[in-house]
Amino acid sequence: MSGFLAFVMRTRMGAIGVVSLGAVLPLLFWLSGAVLALITLRRGLAEAGLVLAGSAAILVPLYALLLGSPMAILQPLALIWVPVIALAQILRQTVSLAWTLQIGALLAAAAVLGFHVIHGDPTLFWEQTLQALARVLSGGNPGLEWQQAAAQLAPRLTGLWVMNMLGIAVGCVLLGRWWQAVLYNPGGFRDEFQSLRFATWFAGLGLAAVAGGIASGPGLFADLGTVLGAVFLFQALAVVHSLARQRGWHAGWLVGFYLLLPLLMRPVALLGLADTFVDFRARLAPST
Repeated sequence: MSGFLAFVMRTRMGAIGVVSLGAVLPLLFWLSGAVLALITLRRGLAEAGLVLAGSAAILVPLYALLLGSPMAILQPLALIWVPVIALAQILRQTVSLAWTLQIGALLAAAAVLGFHVIHGDPTLFWEQTLQALARVLSGGNPGLEWQQAAAQLAPRLTGLWVMNMLGIAVGCVLLGRWWQAVLYNPGGFRDEFQSLRFATWFAGLGLAAVAGGIASGPGLFADLGTVLGAVFLFQALAVVHSLARQRGWHAGWLVGFYLLLPLLMRPVALLGLADTFVDFRARLAPST
């Protein structure tokens, strides 16, 4: 790990090569994002911009050759790289994971609002998108089961899509922050992440959005609740890791927790939201 990170930070061309490789290989998009986060955190926005420009110069002709469209570069640029660099720069300036994630969640909420304004009826947009996808995959008109599934999923897709993009960006920034600690501040990321706790006003805003979404059903408020509520998942993870460290839990408990996490994301996120008001880490810490 240290050798790879040292290579990335040694030369600009090495970083450009790794970012470009991560953008081309399937399921390695997180690698390119984390490298850009590391460079932004350590060397600043200007250096990250140069690496991004160099990677784009490589990928534009490569995408034209492989995908037939040089404009395919816009997808990772807009959905991954720019948000990751922006959040990493915020973290670099504020030196606060809490503020970084709060600002990221608010920007994601603004994206939800913008999506509703631009498309007017996001449900109709997603239904048409899903039907077009089905026709491409099946080579014909989608069946009744697909149409029913699309009708149930479409009203929620705006919030889920933006939440996914926010999760990817935050995950890349956290990975880049961990890498920075590995190179320059061993153990620093553990302490920083395990102390993550959002402000009371932000928790109140998230709680209001979640409650509004439950009361109104699928739509704008539900999408805002999905985005603002999901970020508290990271606070819940900080709580679990902190308690595991304080109480000396076996690593197997954490492994089991992460295996069950996909099935328990909502209650875990609510745990993180409640922690802002209750402070489980202080209440459940072993007595000295």
